[in-house]
Amino acid sequence: MIQSIRIKDFRNFSLREISFWSEKNLIIGNNGKGKSNILEALSLPSNPLMESKPEYLLKKWSEVFYVWYDLLSGKVSCSYDGALKKKKYTIGDKNTTKAKLKASYPHVISFHPMMMNMMYLSPSQRRDFLDWVTSSSFLEYEKKLSHYKKVLSNRNKILKNISEWKSQISELQFWNDSFIRSADEIYKYRKHIIDYYKKEVPYLQQYFFWKVEKVDFLYESKIDISCPRQELEEYISQNIQKEILLRKTLRWPHLDDFDIIVDGTPLIHYASRWEVKSILLGLKFLETKFIQKHSEKQEILFLIDDLLSELDTMHRDILWEHIWTRQCIISSIEDIELEANKIYI
Repeated sequence: MIQSIRIKDFRNFSLREISFWSEKNLIIGNNGKGKSNILEALSLPSNPLMESKPEYLLKKWSEVFYVWYDLLSGKVSCSYDGALKKKKYTIGDKNTTKAKLKASYPHVISFHPMMMNMMYLSPSQRRDFLDWVTSSSFLEYEKKLSHYKKVLSNRNKILKNISEWKSQISELQFWNDSFIRSADEIYKYRKHIIDYYKKEVPYLQQYFFWKVEKVDFLYESKIDISCPRQELEEYISQNIQKEILLRKTLRWPHLDDFDIIVDGTPLIHYASRWEVKSILLGLKFLETKFIQKHSEKQEILFLIDDLLSELDTMHRDILWEHIWTRQCIISSIEDIELEANKIYI
């Protein structure tokens, strides 16, 4: 549980300290006052609410930002020095790594408008969603994903160089082998969440009040993920010239996607905005269950950013039922009728 946060030279805040209750907390203020900035600061040690470069988090004209967290288990912090371009993390009074800080911090489950439009946005948003859930459940996954992206980048550079006669095709062998190993590992982790959603999503039929017969989770990939290594090896051997010509890797985890199928039709082509919101809330609730199932750390922190204005009464009730006994921190432009710790900014 987070008891308080202190922010210095972060976004629009010179210095701000906020104390939190163990359950509901409501941050109230007009647009532009910094409600989302507070939630972003709270998300930094776990899954950042926004994928912002650290230099963009600095208050204007400031060189260093600090965020201190007072947890029930002790004090932690993170900071960034813009002049040195260096991040720093601490547990207690000792320096630590980002991975260890994340391990000591509650799991962050975030609800925000972009998430509620996930099915309408690009496939990268949905891949990011799967990766966030997986990295929260398996701490080592984030490191493996970072390694995969580096290998992918290097392989694409070699493909480009070969097409421009700057490298020999023999130089690809090392990166082909590295890429196959790394992509195979990513699929092994990702398969956990794919199998889970395939099993659990059909139960989200309740959010349609049984007006539909079937709801399914469809993972879209150009390879058979039940045997990814064999598929990857065969594809590379058969399509290497095509990839050299196009100067990029054409298949693998970074191009996959998923969809929700309602009675045989993709969700966004079938359902109303009301029903889409219901399913997306359901996906987030399943995310909570998956993380608790696969992680030794059970503590959850819900961050709900400027979402209540987009939800009708029924959707709000669904949300409250799910988060009722957990610590949640909610931003809102209006003071709603809710028994909560109310913070005005």
